[in-house]
Amino acid sequence: MFKTATLSLAFLSVAVAGLPALADGHSGMVTQAAKGTVAQTEAAFVALVQKKGATVFAQVDHTAGAEKVGQALKPSRVVIFGNPKIGTPLMQAAPSAGLELPLKVLFFENGEGVTTIAYPDLDDMAARHGIPADHPALMKAKGALANLTAAVAK
Repeated sequence: MFKTATLSLAFLSVAVAGLPALADGHSGMVTQAAKGTVAQTEAAFVALVQKKGATVFAQVDHTAGAEKVGQALKPSRVVIFGNPKIGTPLMQAAPSAGLELPLKVLFFENGEGVTTIAYPDLDDMAARHGIPADHPALMKAKGALANLTAAVAK
């Protein structure tokens, strides 16, 4: 039994290490590296979101907030954006989804100095609110997030 448990734990460790969303110890989040700086990547994202017809509701500069209280924080910014054509059907399916909408994307510099893009895993969000995994608006939102972030990560 000891050998089986050791082998199972070793296999599990290797399997988990290969999952990108869990690589930095965060579950429920999708992450990817970007080639530009945080500011460049965020600016490109905002421009693309607006070009695609979505609304940017806010941009939050966590680094500036930290500086205001005399603390240091590597570059870290959040873009809050959405499109009512997609968000409204999700909230019609589950009004509580409004707690997590509009969508948010985080751009931050990780410990190795690499710009990282992160956003909530929408499958997890849907499950929390009882939205079916095959809901058409959920599928559109997932596709949009994946395409927008991939486009600015280059």
